Amino acid sequence: MPGSDPTPYSPSPPPSSEQAVELAAHWRRLVNDWVMRQHRPYEADASSVGVEFELPEAERRIQLGFTTTNTEMLLVMATDDRYLKPDQLAVAAAAANAWNIERLAPVMSICNLAGEQPPYLMGFSTLPLTCRITRSAFRAMADRWLKDARSLFTWCHRECHL
Repeated sequence: MPGSDPTPYSPSPPPSSEQAVELAAHWRRLVNDWVMRQHRPYEADASSVGVEFELPEAERRIQLGFTTTNTEMLLVMATDDRYLKPDQLAVAAAAANAWNIERLAPVMSICNLAGEQPPYLMGFSTLPLTCRITRSAFRAMADRWLKDARSLFTWCHRECHL
């Protein structure tokens, strides 16, 4: 047919750095692109991507995990490599309140209070899957999420002795 694409079934090329894409359809590609630029090993499965970073100023490692909640949000979870001891729960709850009032992001929470494993601290950030975002804007946001996670766990270590 005149004017038709001769290769209608060829896969589309990856979006350029400045081409906005739907996050719902491209979140994994955007996350993988950012992770590869960090030159860090990562783990991925059917529903998530995780990467670990050293945090020497707080004497620990932190992990960033990326997944989706149903079809609404990209969820970015930051944890460290420590469980809370029973005598730390009250301090951790007060720290979460103080952090959330003062900083707002990432939202800090105590997770796994009723689980088989001990509880631990986690920071959460979200981004609506309905948004459109460029690769460079996503990289900048992911850099910010990492910086915020570093700040959160450094603060927990230095100010709250967690």
